[in-house]
Amino acid sequence: MKRDASDVGAHWLAAARHSSWAVWDEWLHGTYALVPTGGLWDVIAMPQHRLTGAAENRREAWADVPILADLGAGYAYVWVPTGTHTMWDVPGTTALGPMWWIAVPRPGGPQVPERRWVQPPGVFPRLMNPDALSDALRAAPAAGPGREAA
Repeated sequence: MKRDASDVGAHWLAAARHSSWAVWDEWLHGTYALVPTGGLWDVIAMPQHRLTGAAENRREAWADVPILADLGAGYAYVWVPTGTHTMWDVPGTTALGPMWWIAVPRPGGPQVPERRWVQPPGVFPRLMNPDALSDALRAAPAAGPGREAA
């Protein structure tokens, strides 16, 4: 039986939680499930405009990397290797490691405009190289719409 890429990506996300069945239950009864960061991966949170600017640099580095957008809050989240939070130092961004949780919609499941996958985890999810992400963020303009760079 062939598995759908979004189904594999959903299992990958659910595996981050000790009780992966709870993730599936949350997806079944709601739009989002809570999954912990810092176990299988860390997540870098940043204002949406920072992601947009950074994505213009080194496009090949972004291939197959899970990226989630929270349009209601104006934030984007990029999946990186576990431990990235210990060395991350890019101003205007936050590394989410142990003790953080993130609300994720099910890949291939119902998406709402406020929080949706820009690039969901697929059959072979790749984590973003932290050095490549840092370089892309530092090379991109830090100013957002209606803001000036400091």
